[in-house]
Amino acid sequence: MCAQVKALGDGLTSFVGRRRELAEITRLLGESRLVTLTGVGGVGKTRLALRAAEHVREEFPDGVWLVELAKVSEPALLPNVVAEALGVRDQTTRSREAVLLEYLEGRRLLLIMDNCEHLLSSCATLIAKLCRADNRLVVLATSREALGILGERSWPVPPLSMPDLANVAPARGGYVYGHEALDLFEERARMVLPDFSLDQATKQTASQLCQGLDGLPLAIELAAVRLRSMSIDQIHERLRDRYRLLSSGNRGGPARHQTLRAAVDWSYDLCTEQERALWARLAIFAGGFDLEAAESVCSFDGMTGDDVVELLTSLVDKSIVLREGTGTKVRYRMLETIRAYGREKAATAGLERIFLQRHRDHYLRLAETFDASWFGADQFRWWDRIQGEQANLWAALDFCLTTPGEEARGMRLVGSLCFYWNACGHLQDGRYWIGRALNADPTASSERAKALWVNGYIAMTQGDGQVAMHYFEECLALAEELGDERARSFVFQFRGSAEQFAGNLEEAESLLLKAVEMHRNSGLVDSLTVLGVAQLAFVSCLLGETERAIELCEECRLTSEAHGERWAYSWAMWVSGLARWTRREFAEAAKALKASLEVKGSLNDRLGVSACVEMLAWTAVEDGNEERAAQLFGVSRESWAAVGDPLFGSQAMLETHDRYEERVRDALGHRAFEENIRRGGQLDNANAMSLARAGQEPQVGSRLAHLTRRELEVARLVAEGMTNKEIATRLVISQRTVEGHVENVLGKMGVKSRTQVAIWFTSRDATLS
Repeated sequence: MCAQVKALGDGLTSFVGRRRELAEITRLLGESRLVTLTGVGGVGKTRLALRAAEHVREEFPDGVWLVELAKVSEPALLPNVVAEALGVRDQTTRSREAVLLEYLEGRRLLLIMDNCEHLLSSCATLIAKLCRADNRLVVLATSREALGILGERSWPVPPLSMPDLANVAPARGGYVYGHEALDLFEERARMVLPDFSLDQATKQTASQLCQGLDGLPLAIELAAVRLRSMSIDQIHERLRDRYRLLSSGNRGGPARHQTLRAAVDWSYDLCTEQERALWARLAIFAGGFDLEAAESVCSFDGMTGDDVVELLTSLVDKSIVLREGTGTKVRYRMLETIRAYGREKAATAGLERIFLQRHRDHYLRLAETFDASWFGADQFRWWDRIQGEQANLWAALDFCLTTPGEEARGMRLVGSLCFYWNACGHLQDGRYWIGRALNADPTASSERAKALWVNGYIAMTQGDGQVAMHYFEECLALAEELGDERARSFVFQFRGSAEQFAGNLEEAESLLLKAVEMHRNSGLVDSLTVLGVAQLAFVSCLLGETERAIELCEECRLTSEAHGERWAYSWAMWVSGLARWTRREFAEAAKALKASLEVKGSLNDRLGVSACVEMLAWTAVEDGNEERAAQLFGVSRESWAAVGDPLFGSQAMLETHDRYEERVRDALGHRAFEENIRRGGQLDNANAMSLARAGQEPQVGSRLAHLTRRELEVARLVAEGMTNKEIATRLVISQRTVEGHVENVLGKMGVKSRTQVAIWFTSRDATLS
């Protein structure tokens, strides 16, 4: 399935001026494949880049894509972050750089790389490789300094235009409109005081204030919010004292850096002591955070959870913290300049490590709760929740693996994220972090044993069988040394599957029988033990024992339904479909495969979706619908390329695929066959799911017929499991706009939850225009 093309659509709110700058950036984007907007923090580089992208979006038929780098701390993961932003979810062992180059070939798109300065060398290297390739990529970067790449057009972002104070009329004079700094101040002031406007009495002071702030948008916004409790004259007087102190001191750096520092210093000084303390503590978070996380991490040394709630509200009112989302999905974040300032205060006070530990402890507890709660009726909810915490999980892992004495907790954390790596589509990330953890802590422990078999499981899923076997062997030796029977049972289970994919079916059956017996004897019942029964059913099917395979799948179904399990259940349904197909019960096979696909689509399980679509193509051939079968083969060809070896590398299944493709080619003729393959390969996720589930070309379903084009686009992304923030980032629109669209989608579709939207997009009635 090809990545869905995104359009920018709605304009950004609260954007002031910058006409000359936009014209110049537009010109540069037409002349160069790399344009870097440089300037001091707070000068408005990000907002200007996004608005410039709106101006040129029609020039990029494959979309405008935003990569937010402020929350990325690991240079090695930069290609992963870019791939994820582009919607390229390749889970093979290929390098992400190679995957990106392949994806970009033939595409005309604009990539916005925002906040490159802390990853300058890695960004420069990656962007240079991408731009040197034979593609039509254009990159718009923002950074405090140029990337230093051959062919780069570096463009310094100036401050907002300001009036000449010599020509500003005193109180008796008239108001002169059109100055960007004043316009921004007035607009932000109205957000605090809706009836506010600059008049003859206040224009002179406001002009002096904006001049003193060097026309820096962030500094102006921080000053404007103070109108809630001060007059313009009071704001100006206090900031003037701050500049005088700054200029008389011995602080280096460019003048505009000092001006911004003065504005942030002043905002900090105007906070209460407890507000300052919370500001510093919240700066520990990477990306966003929710209220539960803020209370857990920041309640310390006399600050209670209730205090955190009250103080957080106050910091939101002061525009130090930004609130995002509505209802139960509210999250908070800080602008990078504000966060860096708070982090500096925490370090200066000697508190940084304390709160890094508390941050790590919170996300370790979250991961362990996620691991324990995955098997149950809340599986979809946990899937949705953990997806939004990637930046904080990475930050917690990085702390553990770079801080002496914390490595053991890092090992616990990577093991607890087993389902995050395997069921939530983060195989490459899992290999990276588990590899680092294993290298950082060689201590013999049950946590290391778990990390070993989890990494083997990931490698096996990626088709990297030889490496998987290495991990299984090391884990088995360690488990026997420790007497860790649980680790032994999971080694047998996943090594059994690895042997199956290698074609050693008898050995696979023996290992899986042993694993299932050990699970039953221990009384352990969870998603992995249910999966183990499904894996045994898979091997039984390949051995021709279809009756036993169907019985084992039925056992999985009953266990799953009793506990509300969906992920392992979906694999059991897929195996059931394979067994029914083997018995030539094609209608029953399609029914089981579609039941599997419904869950896998909701969980964004790319491997599982690929397997279901492939076999539904087989049943379509048996139904005599060669055209649909060819399109499904086109879908599966694209899908398998992104997740690993087609059909798990099973020689028998690959040969079956080839036979079916040949039948379809003979029936349709070479030209029609290739055209339908191409059409299937170009379908986006939602259209491909509709084709597979409904057995027909996508049409507008009853529940989607009243959605606008933008609402339909938002609904697609909701169905893919994205949060409102992620949707806003992908479509480059405001989060408030996304919230409105989501409310409209739920209302027009007549559903109450995002999960129901996902189910409709994978059900028979779901469709896209």
